[in-house]
Amino acid sequence: MWEFIYPISYIGLLLSAAVFFYLKERDLNASAAKRGFWASALFYGLSFFIGDGGMLFSLIGVLTPDIAFLLAVVLIFNRLAPKPRGIYFMLFAVIAGLKVYVIDNKVESVAKGLFQTEQLDLAPNAELLLDIKDHNLKAALNPVLEKYNITMSLAFPDLQHPEYSDLDDYYVLDIPEEFLKDLERIKKELKKIGVSDWIEENELVQAVPIFESDNIVRAKRTDYKVNDPALEKLWGFDAMKVSDLYTYIRTEKIKPSKKAKVAILDTGVEADHEDISANYFSVAKKSDYDKMGHGTHCAGIAGAVSNNGKGIASFAPDNNFIEITSIKVLSDNGWGTQQGILDGITKAADLKMDVISMSLGGPSNDASQRAYGEAMKYAAKAGTVVVVAAGNSNADATGFSPANVEGVITVSA
Repeated sequence: MWEFIYPISYIGLLLSAAVFFYLKERDLNASAAKRGFWASALFYGLSFFIGDGGMLFSLIGVLTPDIAFLLAVVLIFNRLAPKPRGIYFMLFAVIAGLKVYVIDNKVESVAKGLFQTEQLDLAPNAELLLDIKDHNLKAALNPVLEKYNITMSLAFPDLQHPEYSDLDDYYVLDIPEEFLKDLERIKKELKKIGVSDWIEENELVQAVPIFESDNIVRAKRTDYKVNDPALEKLWGFDAMKVSDLYTYIRTEKIKPSKKAKVAILDTGVEADHEDISANYFSVAKKSDYDKMGHGTHCAGIAGAVSNNGKGIASFAPDNNFIEITSIKVLSDNGWGTQQGILDGITKAADLKMDVISMSLGGPSNDASQRAYGEAMKYAAKAGTVVVVAAGNSNADATGFSPANVEGVITVSA
């Protein structure tokens, strides 16, 4: 809506100023021009509160050049007022057109560079996710799809419970490379048709980097009464007092009512790893290998076999509490797409996983990750808890997806 209110109200400011000086020069009543100026100013100010980019963008990136241009126009038309009406308003049309179609585009490109985050990479074969109001309305999108040669397909065709969320209404749009420069225009044209509830970018997502440091102050080693040789390297066990948990489980003879099924959504997991295999079950062979090692690292933290004389231990002194599996959603290089992550979440939920663990994500440009939110609804209705990493960037996780999505448990350290 801002794209209409802003230019119309600003042209109203310029026009009413021009008319005021024209009428004043001829000793005619200019009160209507004054009222028009202040009404335009009111809508012009309103456009800042409903526009994109925030108030800082509006005040510095838009308001400053606008005021400078308006002052210049006032000075120019104060001098040109005696000119004949035809020449006078023809000059106004030229100046107004210069402002709207030339200067605004230059200012916008500079301001975006100053105030907006860098464009994140999008999935090369599906740049947009579109939530349609009704599948029967798809045909209304055809003019835009054909104009830009866009391919559209159902985003999540294998949902077992479409009633759990609106993910069954999502489509992916593949935009040819030559039209990617028109991405914002394409989104606007699709929204204007009015048959979509939501459009967002299908961003690339990466595994959360794993950092090691030799400068960590390690606590005094605790006897956990298990024989895993690398346990002394788990400084976090001491920090979290896992020994107290072990003692409680043993002393109270705690037994789980069932083993919790934990799905690691990552680069895959080495299913035959010597410290994981006894706790591992497979749901898809393509997820049972891990060239990068990131998913295996995460699987070991969640479900390494305890007290087996190998590697590390997990959060129980015996192996009766959890079993783990892998759903590969990232490539062997640690990259994936938002669509792929969402598909992995729904697959894990359909497999009746108790917990989904995701050490992945990244900064997001979208104001709201609605598709992620729908995936969390889907998981919640399936009885699945979703745990995600806050990232290792030492930055506010409110700008990190899916850590910032309502319905997840976000973990930082």
